[in-house]
Amino acid sequence: MKKSIIFLLMIAFNSQAVVKRHDIKPELYELKSAPEYYVDMPFEGTAVLIDKKWLLAPAHVIYTFFYDYVGKPIEVGGIENRIEKIVFHPEYVQDQTDWGESDPQPLMKFLNTHSDIALIKLTDSVVHINPIKIFSEKTELGLQVTAYGKGAIGNGLTGEIRETKNAGFLERAYNWFRQPFTELAPTQKFRQLNHYNNVITEVDERWIRFKFDAGETALPLEGTIGAGDSGGPAVIFDKGRPKLVGLASWVEINAPLNQFISGKYNSVAVFVRVSSFKEWIDKVLKENGR
Repeated sequence: MKKSIIFLLMIAFNSQAVVKRHDIKPELYELKSAPEYYVDMPFEGTAVLIDKKWLLAPAHVIYTFFYDYVGKPIEVGGIENRIEKIVFHPEYVQDQTDWGESDPQPLMKFLNTHSDIALIKLTDSVVHINPIKIFSEKTELGLQVTAYGKGAIGNGLTGEIRETKNAGFLERAYNWFRQPFTELAPTQKFRQLNHYNNVITEVDERWIRFKFDAGETALPLEGTIGAGDSGGPAVIFDKGRPKLVGLASWVEINAPLNQFISGKYNSVAVFVRVSSFKEWIDKVLKENGR
C-alpha cells in the first residue's frame, strides 16, 4: 500500500498545465485542488458539472469514433458515476478533415462556423458537490475571467511545448497497471492543475476571445490555453460564487499550419460562449429529465 501511495504522489508531481507569463514564477499559477465542478473527461479535456445529473463540455473532447461512452464510469467530485447519454449540439460537426500543412483559413472558417458543445447526462444525481451556475447575460465583453487547465506547458516567449501535454512515463505505467482492475478510462487526473487570468476582448454569436498580453498590459497571472486544455472553464466570481462564462475550445492560427506555435504572446484563445447556448441547454435538460 505504501508503495502505491508513493507511486501516485510521483505522478501528481508531473507539473503541466496552461501557458504562462515568462516573467512570473510558474508555481504561482498552480492550484492544490480543482474547483468542485471541474470534471476530468476520459482521455483528455474537461467537463463541468452544471446540474445534479448533467455535465457540459466542448463536443470535440468526446471521442465517439473510438470509445463508447454510454454506460461507462466517470469520476465526479471524487465519486464514480456513469454516463447515461450524450447530447451533441445539432450544429456540431466532428472534424475528420485533412487540413494540410499550409493555409490555415479553411480550418479557421470551419472552427468559427460550428457549435462545439455537448451535454453529458449522468446515471446518478450528484449530491456531494455543487454545480456551477451559468453566466446567462450578454455582457461578457471586458470581463476578467479565471480559467483552468491541465494541458501543455510553455510561456509567452517559447509558446507551448506541445509534447508536454502527453502523459509521462510514470502515468503511462500506472494506467497500464490499473487496466485489469477498473473500467475507468485514463484521464488527466494526476496532472498539475493551473489557473490563469485574462480579459475578454471580443465576443460573437458562438465564441468569446482573449489575447495573451505581455508586459505592462498583462495581468499578474496572465495566461492562455495550451494543447490538452480543451474544456477548461473560464469563470467570473459574483459575490464569491463562480459563474461559467466559457469553455476552452481552440486557438486562432495566423501562420502556415506546419509552422504555427500556439501560446506565444499576442496569440488569441477562443472559448465557447456558454450564454449563447443557455436556451439549448435548458431545453435538453427539460426534455431529458433534470
